[in-house]
This record gives sequence, structure tokens and C-alpha cells, in this order.
Amino acid sequence: MAQFILIFVLCGCLGCDFIYRLINRQGAEEKKLIGEIVLHERNMVIEEIQTLLKLYGYNAGNVDGVLGFRTREAVAQFQKDTGLKESRFVDQQTWERLNIFKKNKLVVNDELNVKLIQKIFKKVGFNPGKADGKFGENTKKAVKQFQQAHGLNPDGKIGYQTLLKLADYLPAQ
Repeated sequence: MAQFILIFVLCGCLGCDFIYRLINRQGAEEKKLIGEIVLHERNMVIEEIQTLLKLYGYNAGNVDGVLGFRTREAVAQFQKDTGLKESRFVDQQTWERLNIFKKNKLVVNDELNVKLIQKIFKKVGFNPGKADGKFGENTKKAVKQFQQAHGLNPDGKIGYQTLLKLADYLPAQ
């Protein structure tokens, strides 16, 4: 009984968000980044997370802005693959890792910057054809060659690991 009274007093004095941050740090960070999550209601930040996960090759389900099981599973797999603590929450570290390629312009408007990627391929000796921003057969062939040369799965898809290797060839920012 004394524990409930203490929690009630602490919530009144410090606020429930303070208590939540003490109990669940990752959940509190996620709430700060995403905002209040309302069941079955679209959230623009969650939609952005889903879009980036899908872009990097993770199955987050439909890009609908709803934080469901598939999105949580995709977040967990992304965290595991990128060396983060597998919490299933989008904390600050996960958010930064998801958005890393926006800073170096490999992702623009939540899409791959295919034209820049083609320029990188040309620069490092893989011929994607004309740098026109279209992901055609020549570009796919260049992706496979690049992946093979860098010890990646040569699937012809530009996911997170391929983007990491491509970022090595960008000028220092």
C-alpha cells in the first residue's frame, strides 16, 4: 500500500512523464521523438520511420503511420543489424542511425538519391550508364558489382549496408 501512495505522490509532484522516464528510458525517448501514440491513428514520424526502414530493405508492413507489430519487428532487426541495443523502441540512437543518409544526401525526400549513387559508382569504377537518376539495368549491374567487391550480398538492391559502403566514397563533410 505504501508503494502505491509513494507512486501517487511522485506522480503528483514530479509528473507521470518523469516516472515513465525512470521506468522505461527507451519508451520515453521514443515518446519524445514520435509524440503521443494513439492506437490506429496515423503518425507522420512513424510513417517516416516506416518509409526509411522499407527503403533500407526491412519489412515494416504498410507505410501507414501506425506503430504495429511489423514495424516494431523491423525496428528490432534494424537495431540488431546496425549494432544497437535491440529494444524495439525508436530511441535517439536508432533515430540518428535511421536518418544518417539524409545528412550526406544519399537519401533525399525519403527516397534514394539514385543520381548521386550513380555518380559514386562512376567515380569508383563501376559503370551504371548515364547518371540520370533512374534505377535501370546498368545501375542494377553496377550495384551488384559494387556489392560483390565490398563483400556484401550481391542482390542488386541498395539497402542500409550498401549505403554505408557508398558513404565511404562521399567527400568529407
